[in-house]
Amino acid sequence: MAGIKIRDANEETTPAVPLPKVPSNENQSPHGAGQGVGNNAAMDPKKLKRVVASREYSQRYRMKQMQYIAQLEAGVKALEAQVAITYPKIKQVDNQNALLRAENSSMKEKLCALSTECMKKEAEYEELKKQKDELKQLSLLQQSPIAETSQAKQHSFTQLLNVTRDDPGFNQLVGEAPVPMIQDQDLEN
Repeated sequence: MAGIKIRDANEETTPAVPLPKVPSNENQSPHGAGQGVGNNAAMDPKKLKRVVASREYSQRYRMKQMQYIAQLEAGVKALEAQVAITYPKIKQVDNQNALLRAENSSMKEKLCALSTECMKKEAEYEELKKQKDELKQLSLLQQSPIAETSQAKQHSFTQLLNVTRDDPGFNQLVGEAPVPMIQDQDLEN
């Protein structure tokens, strides 16, 4: 037996690996009908071919298992390297997130305080606005009789100026005025 050729997925062909030789002990009874594996010359060529194929299959299976394990180990190493690179970044982001949460909480408290203050200012503004309207109405009420009386005086004055001497109302005042009679009570008695 010359050896087994193993095909790897990455390589086209690999050099032939010689099969280990099984020591032939004639005192041992091999499997089956008394024919041993070590007696290659005495074996049936079909059986010998099956045994060799079985050995090749077993060797290929072991190689595939070793390649799969090596591939998994390489994957684990790559993931561990990625974790080693990513972990500090995650820590930094977590710290930054904690700082942002604290800042957000502080800003919410400030916003609450400012909104309360704004509500107070709005209520104060409304109260002052009501007071202003009340004072404006009071001022208008106080000014309106003065304005009415001054307008009435001005109107009557213009009417007096517009009256001519020929008007009958004007002549009533001009002329002889009746003299009132005053009687002394002492004189009569």
